Amino acid sequence: MEEYEGGDETKPIYSPKFWEILFDRYYHDKILDFVLEFPTKLRLQINYDDMKICWGIMGRTTTSATDFFINNPDKALADANTALRDISVPIDREPEFRERAEVAIVGFKPQITVREIRKENIGQYAAITGTIIRKTEVRYAVVVAAFMCQRCTHITHIQQPDGTWTMPFECENDACGRKGSFKFLKKESTWMNKRKIQLQETADQIADGDQSLATIDAVLYDDVDCPPVGSIVTISGTLTEAQITIKGNLTDEFRVYIHVNHIQEIDADRAIMITSEDVKEMEEMAKDPNIIGRLVASTVPSVRGHEIIKEAVLCSQVSPESLLLPDGRKLRGPSHIMLCGDPGVAKSVLLLAMCGNVPRAQYAAGRSASSKGLTVAVTKDKGGWGEGAWVAEAGMLVLADRAFAVIDELDKFEKEEQRELNTVLEHGMVPVRKAGINRDYFARVPIVASLNPKYGRFDQYESIPKQVNVPPDTLSRFDLVFTMFDVPKEDDELTADHITNLWQKATEVHQKEFEGMKALTKSWGTDKYVPEISLDMMRKWIYEAKKIQVRITSECRRSLNDFFMDIRLSQSADKDAAIPIAWRTLDGMMRLVICETRLRHGKVTEIRDVERVKALVQESFKVMIDPATGKLDSDIISVGMGKSQRERIGVLKEIIRKLQEELKSAVPTEDIVNKAVEAGIKKDDVEYMLNKLKSVGELFEASNERYRVV
Repeated sequence: MEEYEGGDETKPIYSPKFWEILFDRYYHDKILDFVLEFPTKLRLQINYDDMKICWGIMGRTTTSATDFFINNPDKALADANTALRDISVPIDREPEFRERAEVAIVGFKPQITVREIRKENIGQYAAITGTIIRKTEVRYAVVVAAFMCQRCTHITHIQQPDGTWTMPFECENDACGRKGSFKFLKKESTWMNKRKIQLQETADQIADGDQSLATIDAVLYDDVDCPPVGSIVTISGTLTEAQITIKGNLTDEFRVYIHVNHIQEIDADRAIMITSEDVKEMEEMAKDPNIIGRLVASTVPSVRGHEIIKEAVLCSQVSPESLLLPDGRKLRGPSHIMLCGDPGVAKSVLLLAMCGNVPRAQYAAGRSASSKGLTVAVTKDKGGWGEGAWVAEAGMLVLADRAFAVIDELDKFEKEEQRELNTVLEHGMVPVRKAGINRDYFARVPIVASLNPKYGRFDQYESIPKQVNVPPDTLSRFDLVFTMFDVPKEDDELTADHITNLWQKATEVHQKEFEGMKALTKSWGTDKYVPEISLDMMRKWIYEAKKIQVRITSECRRSLNDFFMDIRLSQSADKDAAIPIAWRTLDGMMRLVICETRLRHGKVTEIRDVERVKALVQESFKVMIDPATGKLDSDIISVGMGKSQRERIGVLKEIIRKLQEELKSAVPTEDIVNKAVEAGIKKDDVEYMLNKLKSVGELFEASNERYRVV
């Protein structure tokens, strides 16, 4: 082993023989197993820590051997592959082993974030963690191309840089030496499978002030398996650069990508580190009969009130997995919540803050994300990869699989975009059937969405579906729908005092920089703005709650069943009465009772869980009260209009039909409005009902503001 003297210590200089020593001392048995598994397994995994120990450099801050590997990874890995392929193997495996067996380095440290990469990192070995947001299908690439001189038939082999094509400048045959022409020989060339992915940094890697998540392209060769889009992975390999071309012209800018040596899918929840002390603390907390009240009080206490909504969102965050039935059907597990509120009632503030409870939670707001940004985009790549290939790019709901998703201002999306959510809400997946991509992407995630009224503020005397820009079939898939009205109340003075005190305290304790959340909390002391249960403990509590398997007792099942049937049969005496509650609501209540039990860290449901579910559901029923009758009508949410409104539409149709017969032509809007008002229909409702009839094809607008019944 080559060495050099450096101060008080002897540091080994890198040598290709290091790999032979490493294999002999640490990987003798693993190599025997690897040979037996070959070619099913093509890469021998070498732990980076083993390299440091074997080379005698563990614990030293600078070493020539590791520096050489980091700064010359292609040369070092080529030496490693050569040493591996020189090992004796059974003769039936020998030809392929000598050509394809490779080494993969795992556990490389320290990692680097995408936004930390600089020019000096190019050519180095690096490890990066992020989320796969897009990938191509497997293609076939030439690694070493064979070219035959058409004059002397001499064959030249040229290594092909990634993403480019290099041909011989002149024949290598000294007797020829001419500059062409050359013929590409496919059979004599070396080929490898090739796939490209795009990695996006995770939300916790965003620096203060940054608005977007940085991305990096990565190239995977041969047997490097690629997890599905939406997976969080750590990739390690060589950072490489390529010159950017625009419309065939080279620019002065270069893009960075990583030539992947190893890819490892990781557990997104690994950021939640739970100690034995945490376990003891949570066990004590779970004994408190008011634990859910404490959790709610500790949820964004800087936003006063909204306790029911905070509890509902917490329940959503601990939603169970979907349950498989013997007939193949699945009972949907995630519980979805919708908030319908006036502007300025803290919907966005509340939901964005609560995203911090769940690792990998995703947030999208209004026009900042299209349907492609919510589900899966299939686009033709015109950027850095330059192949014009169709690629799948994961949207926020796929990235939030098994985590938590918030869609703010859902009303800002087009109706078709909103309807793309239906399959996600009901089945937890995004089906893609386009451009040769035929697969389902998982989006098993509880969704909390919010929307604003399309006329600025909600009218409490009109039905909610009439005032929002969301299809009924989408709205009805949410288990709970809450209204948040901004109307003057007796306790407004308390809310005003809460807000002004918050600002006063914030200015008193503000500093330019804080050491962290603990230091910030300490500086505020103990007051109503500081959560009793810290954000860190809240994250741990929810993480543990999501792992609990809950059993529903017969007593709780009967209680919920009786509650549901009492409401459903409450108007049974009136044969013409509307259906007050739909069967889908009962499914939602069963999901919620599991959520409530999980939220208190229980394993078996209790009546207290049922009572909390009833309180949530009864608050949600307010959106299903028909303003005309004051009674519950489930059709207001499920089909967009209640029974009384359908009756008024029937009256309006009959008015138009009679006027049409009298005039022998299409009826002017003014005549329709006058007759409708005489029949007791509000003038403001007429335009809405006319548009509704047009949308379902029962009314034809013959000319401007003149209508005919179809």
